[in-house]
Amino acid sequence: MSNAEEIRLFEEIMAFREDVFRICLGFSRNPADAEDLSQDVYLKALGKIGTLRTPGAARGWLLRIARNTCLDQRKRARLFGLFKIKTAGGEGRAPAAPEGPEEAPAALARLKAAVARLPEKQREVFVLREYGQMSYGEIAESLGIKAGTVMSRLSRARSAVAEFVREGGHG
Repeated sequence: MSNAEEIRLFEEIMAFREDVFRICLGFSRNPADAEDLSQDVYLKALGKIGTLRTPGAARGWLLRIARNTCLDQRKRARLFGLFKIKTAGGEGRAPAAPEGPEEAPAALARLKAAVARLPEKQREVFVLREYGQMSYGEIAESLGIKAGTVMSRLSRARSAVAEFVREGGHG
């Protein structure tokens, strides 16, 4: 692949910046971390641009890189305990989100909490569909599962999120 073709492809995938950011935000639930992850995604994509064989599949290819980057980051964080702090009782807990004028409204906070409570497989499908706006086929291909499985997981995830939000975030 020539440099000109690689540059053209990179410009094409730059059109999906918002999709990449939304997926990263869905996994990290923190705008600053999502921005860092998005940059990592594009650095990886640039390094692998020569592996993109079908330019029409650039979006799915890029969003797969985004998903994998987020999952890798989550594994590293879990492995090294980077996001754990010790309380007086010695119990580990996640640090509280910073408070300030940019704090999300209560409804958005309930939605985020509902998504965070989903089982991993449901959350992954929910984030890719709702945040990444990927099609069922793209999600199925990305996760290596059938489209019916995507629809089933997504349906269960949406029901659980709706129920949690309806109950006012308690449950």
